Amino acid sequence: MGDFVKYQALGNDYLLVDPRGGSTALGTEPTPEAVRLLCDRHHGVGADGLLLGPLEEPRPGTATPLRIFNADGSECGMSGNGLRMFALHLAARYVEEWRTGTPFTLRMPGGDAEVRITDITGGRVCVDMGRARFTGQGTGDGGPASTVVPLAGAGPGDGVTVTDLHLGVPHTVVFSEAIDGELVRRLGPALAWHPRHPQGTNVEFVRVHDDRTLDIAVWERAAGSVPASGGGACAAAAAAHAHGLTGPDVTVRMPGGETDVSVAPDGRISSTGTAQEVMTGVLSRSLLEELAQRGTVLKPSGRRGT
Repeated sequence: MGDFVKYQALGNDYLLVDPRGGSTALGTEPTPEAVRLLCDRHHGVGADGLLLGPLEEPRPGTATPLRIFNADGSECGMSGNGLRMFALHLAARYVEEWRTGTPFTLRMPGGDAEVRITDITGGRVCVDMGRARFTGQGTGDGGPASTVVPLAGAGPGDGVTVTDLHLGVPHTVVFSEAIDGELVRRLGPALAWHPRHPQGTNVEFVRVHDDRTLDIAVWERAAGSVPASGGGACAAAAAAHAHGLTGPDVTVRMPGGETDVSVAPDGRISSTGTAQEVMTGVLSRSLLEELAQRGTVLKPSGRRGT
């Protein structure tokens, strides 16, 4: 194994740095500057985020810890696609029985998530994302609320009707009869960093195709427009089901591809989709030196990239 492994899930890509199996260690507290450099598509390797782990030896019956970082260096509480990639990494390199459908648990600072590999060859993984917690006005019973957000340039009345929820990270769902790139670029950043969300929120633009199918486009607070998001798909499905627009099982179609989402009677949300290992890479000495200058200590590997 080299200094990192790169994975993608429907075009949503992450770098995985394995401090146990790799030749380069970020440590358990990488600086935001170091993460930003690695994820930078012009000056670093390039990715939507970074997976750091396993932080302890993976073993059956014990939750395996990891940390997830956004491309802007901030820590991420949950990533459906990221967990799929990490699950495949663990099964391929550490615990053989996880390749055949045995459930196992991944532990993040924000909580645990159970994962199950349903097709190791096709990279298909089911992730339990937990329960959605709806926020906003009029949610005394814990159900969804529609809030009109004043937003200059949004259109008639200059307001956007949204549903806010928390599913590991904050999400804002916007239902629309039509979705296009111009809408996402215009409203995405304005909603993601609206004053009502000082820490930012991920925004999902959703068109209900029928009671079993959703079309969505995602603007992430840290990465901008992305071709797919596992957490975004789950947030969209949770909001649509809570509003009575779909049944409990839906296919979510995104520019990067499809994922299946189920809402259980107890409210727990699971998503099943694919991930793929793209490459194993070696960092150049000059990049290692720059990372060290940005506040992280990396161990140089025996071989160096050019």
